[in-house]
Amino acid sequence: MAFNLSPLDLSHRPDFIWKIGLVLETPELAVDITSAIAATGTTPVFELPASSPSFDIASAVERVKPDILFVELARASKPAAEWMVDVRQGGPTPFVIAVHPVPEPGEMISALRAGASEFISLPVKPAIYEALDRLATVLESRRFATVEPGKIVGVLAPKGGCGATSVACHLSVAMHLAAPSSRILVADLDYQSPGAHHIFRSDGRTDATPRAKRRNNAGDAFEAVRRLSTSSWSEFVTTVAPGVDLLASPAEGAGAETQPGLPEQWRVESLFRFISRQYTWVFADLGRHLNPAGWTVLQNINELIIVTAPDVLALYQTRSVLQTLSNRGFDKSRIRIILNRNLSTPQDFWVESIQQMFEMPVFGLVPDDTALDKLPRDRFEFPAETSFGRAVTKMAARILKPGGGANPAPGKKAA
Repeated sequence: MAFNLSPLDLSHRPDFIWKIGLVLETPELAVDITSAIAATGTTPVFELPASSPSFDIASAVERVKPDILFVELARASKPAAEWMVDVRQGGPTPFVIAVHPVPEPGEMISALRAGASEFISLPVKPAIYEALDRLATVLESRRFATVEPGKIVGVLAPKGGCGATSVACHLSVAMHLAAPSSRILVADLDYQSPGAHHIFRSDGRTDATPRAKRRNNAGDAFEAVRRLSTSSWSEFVTTVAPGVDLLASPAEGAGAETQPGLPEQWRVESLFRFISRQYTWVFADLGRHLNPAGWTVLQNINELIIVTAPDVLALYQTRSVLQTLSNRGFDKSRIRIILNRNLSTPQDFWVESIQQMFEMPVFGLVPDDTALDKLPRDRFEFPAETSFGRAVTKMAARILKPGGGANPAPGKKAA
């Protein structure tokens, strides 16, 4: 069968990643359905007449393994229930969306009793997209059940100026450079002073023009968490470096009068469950202090990195944070201390003294490095040849090493 595509009536839909097969006979159905799925950024993996022998269709299914079939069951070569058994060969997939030129109740009941998941008729839009979204959610759930979740690392500063956001962003890039097959997400969940987009030289928009459309951010992802899928996720993140995505802060671009509210706990849990199946590593920038936004995230992370600095106030605040975490039952073995030595602080604090103060080892040291001031301002560039870059790279290698994420034994030299 040869059909012409009708004009698309949608300006944009996220790409649909699941494979679709068409088993149709009526030309009007074929035109409408082909046009609709073209709007999702996909094309059918095969097209066969509905009157074809069920053996031929089963062979195509076995060979191509589509996830979803649009089938005109009323024109099939045998009764719907028998046709389903032949094509699925005893398995639960592919999912079948039964189609019919008119919304005839008898055909709908017959199709659903035979095992079809959905039933649509002309005109297929917008019902076809609702059906595809429902089935995509089921397919995602089945796929996630077999995927090992990635690790989620929270990054916290005891006070402003410790450089936690810079460490999180550069560490994410160093992790991908050390493990090129990994996918990394930096989730900026700082509701007070988000800065990841500055580090990555990204303004959080789809392009650099002042009038460009605002990118969706973490707040939008929390709101849409029930509808998130692999195909729609690109609408919420920006690729800021090879293998590294940025989920912008909910406070990004918000004015003083439009500060976003905190998401409900179930939304936080659902979003982190979703992103842990999308990425190998997730670095969640929790901002400064143990604020309410940070508490909603803490119970969903695997480890916590506290980035402090060698000044009296930062160290005092760090000890206070550690004490609060301990009082709330947060396991100390899941905490990593990184000492970021910036230029504005005195240098007379010994690491050994700091470790005694915190009663735990320092996981990594980031030295002073004036070379960072010479990096490009118009694009992100990982400073691999600087002392800062080498220190971050060394920490990334330790985290990636099996068992390397654990704190070193007392007395061992930090990275």
